[in-house]
Amino acid sequence: MYIFIGKCTHRYAVPGTLLVRRMISSSEVATALRPFYFAVHPDLFGRYPQQRQVNEDSLKLLSAHLESLLTQKRILPSTPRALPFYIRASNAPQDRGTFNLIKVPLERTVDAKLVLRRILESCNLPTEYVDKMPATKPSSTATSSSGSPYEEGFQQQQQHQSFYYKKRSEYNFGKEEEEADDSAPFEKEFDLFQFRIKKVRENETLKKWLRKHVVTATVRTKAVQELQEEVEKLREDVTKRLGLREIIYDCGWNVEHFRGCLKSLEKLAELHPGALDGLKDRTVVFAAFTGVSLEGNVMLFTGDVQRNWLELIKTIDKHDSYLRKLPAYEFALSQVLRNIRIGRRKFMPKAQAMAYASHLRKITTALLDYLGKSKFPKSWPTDLSKFELVVESEAGPLMVSPTGQLIVPATCPGSLLVDFLTNHLEEALEKQSSYDRQKHIERDLHARCVAQFRLLSLTKDDSVTPDRMIECLEKLLAQGGLAGGGQLELAELNLTITTYYSVLTDGTVCIPWDWKQ
Repeated sequence: MYIFIGKCTHRYAVPGTLLVRRMISSSEVATALRPFYFAVHPDLFGRYPQQRQVNEDSLKLLSAHLESLLTQKRILPSTPRALPFYIRASNAPQDRGTFNLIKVPLERTVDAKLVLRRILESCNLPTEYVDKMPATKPSSTATSSSGSPYEEGFQQQQQHQSFYYKKRSEYNFGKEEEEADDSAPFEKEFDLFQFRIKKVRENETLKKWLRKHVVTATVRTKAVQELQEEVEKLREDVTKRLGLREIIYDCGWNVEHFRGCLKSLEKLAELHPGALDGLKDRTVVFAAFTGVSLEGNVMLFTGDVQRNWLELIKTIDKHDSYLRKLPAYEFALSQVLRNIRIGRRKFMPKAQAMAYASHLRKITTALLDYLGKSKFPKSWPTDLSKFELVVESEAGPLMVSPTGQLIVPATCPGSLLVDFLTNHLEEALEKQSSYDRQKHIERDLHARCVAQFRLLSLTKDDSVTPDRMIECLEKLLAQGGLAGGGQLELAELNLTITTYYSVLTDGTVCIPWDWKQ
């Protein structure tokens, strides 16, 4: 006898046995997680690209996990045990740019109700709706003395699934799995994808890759040159018309997008004559947020509507007032930490002056609270002016950068910060001296590569540290100096040193710093 309940009822033909297995529907999941989606949805983080990207990636993984639970009653091997999400610290206007990073656990169970409850609890959200949902575990009423027919059928189904995954693994890797466990390294779909990419990259040499892609890069570079000339002329016209010091494009998109930004600014000036007078003698940067940077540049988010640009320009004096306070805030923090230098991270993303002022106040207050109860360690030098401290957002790292800077998040407790400094002052000095030596070597190698390969430009990603860049450039110069046709085909191209191979839409050639010869 078969009994159907709802849209998602499993059925098993077992004589003399009545089985009911009610599954949670997708609409119920959406309703249960509505408060969670309102808290983490990427559209709420339009002005904060880092937080937006993290939430967007995590939501994709969460969606795949929930879909697998609802439709297949199984856990995807690629599903992590926890997903990172950013949520706003509060809805108060002064905390608009501050976030907390939370880890949302994904229970390793096919009980969707338990998974939903854990997600909501991790964000301190109400679970009343989930608690009222019916249980998802199978219930049975048997007229026979045992439920063994059902158990046997279900076990056979599980065995078939295990056999399938085992065969898939053998086919891909030519060996048996020691055990069917979610944590087995090659059973994870993402690891399989990474493994294949790694194998391709190991077999790819720079010369071989260039032979396959240099024509594409050359064609794209020439095709975009006329557009670049047009954009450069438009930039000069807008700069002169608005009395700007400079217009910079720092968004990472292609040159066509830059042209669109320039035209939007030009149109804004036409629609609101006189309203843009606050931009005179300023540098305008098309960037990933709208605000005023620590350098005093006016940052315009390329994804914002013109109204938001106009609101910033009209209230630019308010942002400038925070900018003028920054030296005082930095001096106060320096005095608390024995004259330590307060710097800016050499490769850090651009930050707003208003948010940075808040970060400085928080870290200074934390240290003063610490000093009210304790003292700095005796092992510390009486003067810390040799060291450089960088204060970043609440979600920033606690680390020593490759350049020797001490990076700390604004919410770091005073005791934790003092402990970190105590254990890493020596490391910071070593990295500082190493960077001071390497940066001059890097500049020399950079100039030699541009000249030898006749490059239009040579840049690098922020993730490529000086030692990596030096290693890459030395290999390029050695390879280019080989006799017998050893010269690499890079003439009249824009080259970027990064961590992957690619040809961008504007013809820029990206190569990994650790490319194979």
